[in-house]
Amino acid sequence: MNWDAIGALGEVLGAIAVIATLLYLAVQTRHARVAVETASTLGTIEGHSRFRQALMTDPDLADLLAKANSGTDLTEGEAQRIKMLFLELFLAGVAGVATQANIKSPRIETEYLVNFLKDNPSGIPHWNEQSDMLYKLVPEFCRAVEKGIVELSSQQQINQKGGS
Repeated sequence: MNWDAIGALGEVLGAIAVIATLLYLAVQTRHARVAVETASTLGTIEGHSRFRQALMTDPDLADLLAKANSGTDLTEGEAQRIKMLFLELFLAGVAGVATQANIKSPRIETEYLVNFLKDNPSGIPHWNEQSDMLYKLVPEFCRAVEKGIVELSSQQQINQKGGS
């Protein structure tokens, strides 16, 4: 075997090693991405869980939300507490979308929030009040929530006409 053949063999082995390294790095990058996505999703779920847990474990807060939904006048303190409650919910949704930047459509966060607003319509005015600030953070999410609120309003109008 001459030196040219040994040099050519070394180049082939070097190329194979580079390809193997690139494949290894691609697999590791994918695993790291999946781990980050999973951690972000779990963080979002925990945020919403803490929100629901606050409602379940604090009867006064749950009663206050029911009072707000019934249309009963709230004291200044109650109104402020409800405002903060909904702001916390909106920010949990924003955080869920913002920490998962690779998501093309914030569908799950949107569905969660719109369903909560469907069950708790007193939150819609609070959304309208806070939406300008939230649009600056995650515009796509806010557009999707706005669309969901419009659909809710349309459904409610249809239900009212059908019930009349």
